[in-house]
Amino acid sequence: MKLSISVIFKGAVVIGLSLISFGCGGSSSQSPSAATTSVSGVVMAGPASGSSVTAKSASGAVVSGPVTTGADGSYTIVIPNTALTGDLIFEASGGTFTDEATATTGVPMGTLTSYAVAGTLVAGSNVAIDPSSTIIQKLIAGGKTKVAAESAFAAAFGYTPDNSVKPVFAGMSSASTTPQRLAGLRAAAFSQLTADLTLSPGDQFALINAIAADLSDGTVDGGYMVAAKAIPADLANRFGQALVGFQMSSNNKSKLTPDKIGTPVFNKVAITPNYKVEFIPGMPAAAMGKSAFKIKITDSAGTTPATGLTNITVKPFMYMSSKSHTTPISGVTESSTPSTYDCTAYYVMSTGMTGGVSMGVWEVKVMIGTESAVFYPYVNMNMGTTPLVKLSGVVDTADPVTPVYSDGIVGMAGVKETRTWFLFDDGITKDGMASTYTVKLFTATKEMMTSFPAVYNGKVLKNDSNDNWTVSGMSVEVSGDKSTWTTLTDSGNGHWTATGITPDVSSKIYVKLTVNGLQKTTDGAAVGAANGYQTFTIVSGSGM
Repeated sequence: MKLSISVIFKGAVVIGLSLISFGCGGSSSQSPSAATTSVSGVVMAGPASGSSVTAKSASGAVVSGPVTTGADGSYTIVIPNTALTGDLIFEASGGTFTDEATATTGVPMGTLTSYAVAGTLVAGSNVAIDPSSTIIQKLIAGGKTKVAAESAFAAAFGYTPDNSVKPVFAGMSSASTTPQRLAGLRAAAFSQLTADLTLSPGDQFALINAIAADLSDGTVDGGYMVAAKAIPADLANRFGQALVGFQMSSNNKSKLTPDKIGTPVFNKVAITPNYKVEFIPGMPAAAMGKSAFKIKITDSAGTTPATGLTNITVKPFMYMSSKSHTTPISGVTESSTPSTYDCTAYYVMSTGMTGGVSMGVWEVKVMIGTESAVFYPYVNMNMGTTPLVKLSGVVDTADPVTPVYSDGIVGMAGVKETRTWFLFDDGITKDGMASTYTVKLFTATKEMMTSFPAVYNGKVLKNDSNDNWTVSGMSVEVSGDKSTWTTLTDSGNGHWTATGITPDVSSKIYVKLTVNGLQKTTDGAAVGAANGYQTFTIVSGSGM
């Protein structure tokens, strides 16, 4: 059982604050001398105006201040050099701020803190005081080392706070660096989390204290009370939702797109009003292409298995800087393990590209009727073999004004485009000691950015006039030499199988797709000698 907040932080000094005028609006500051160092920072909950800031030793003795923040939350404080040889705690309280999530003005500021390690502050250093720095400071006050506190925080929330970075107000566009805007966006996520929990803006400070107490044993699992409400066991998961939710809201003026906000931590438990939903990753971990996983569902208390559910849907979605989109999913079936359901996603792209550049954020929403549980898995790149290939419908551009689409859809902003067809490696495996392979493929297509359905004979889609268009005469063929082709057996719901396929000497097989009597191509042009098929490399390291 976890200790109460008062027990965990028993012995922590209760800091009294007084106010002097400083910052924007005609305030004053301390005068530096040869034996002092000037340090600046910002108090961010939104920007805390008129907040009183003091610097204290680890034992609680005031070494400088108070000074008062300006309208933008900024402060400057002059610290005796003798104090810089020890750890310092910066504390801010009082004043008011504009709540980021609700845009409520004049919210009374509670208390926020920040921790500075001995010997790290020099003239011009920045010490940000915000929700994440407060949680770190309280974990240290509770007995953790700074490294352990940061590790626990990162495990729960997906990033390591850096109080040397000055966060900027995410609710206002300003000239600033990407790290500064990201720090501001993350501070705003705590405001959004407060709102998502149906707490008032001023309850944010009690929530931050409760999170620190909850995290003191290394795990955020809820139970602490804030404004007569117990914080939920899936609080860390909800922080990810708050971060993504605020990024997409009209209150976000940071100009940071989803590929710039960092990947939300993959917390694997979510609580809905009636269910506890656990995401059980498959082996290997999720990667571009086919990824199997399980969903375990019990009652919200986690005690009673939820068996026989038939109203489960899984909705993956990739949030990108532009052209956000879904990915194909192959049903949800109850497994042999009670309350566990098997799922397979076919990811059309990874979370990150070579060099660690993020493409965006993958969200997997599990719907049980109208209730939803949200997860943020990291989707790796696929190394070696080919996870999927793409083919296109043919477009006749002889008339550049009005091209003719033999297989088109209504794309973004109503603009017609050729339909993209996806063929996924659904299990290309060697036939024991033989030199042949069993080839299993999964076929899907793009209907719109929010719909990438499986395709098979009889599937009803929409054409480029947005009219119903039924798939018929669909066939998938495979070859090892591009001369002799074997037609795969339709196994239903987009799954196709062929056995005894011999790849070429470079471990490649080739596939063709024909739908409604028209063969698809790699470039949308008429079928030629080299564009009417796609290539799978089926052995890692064999010539990719």
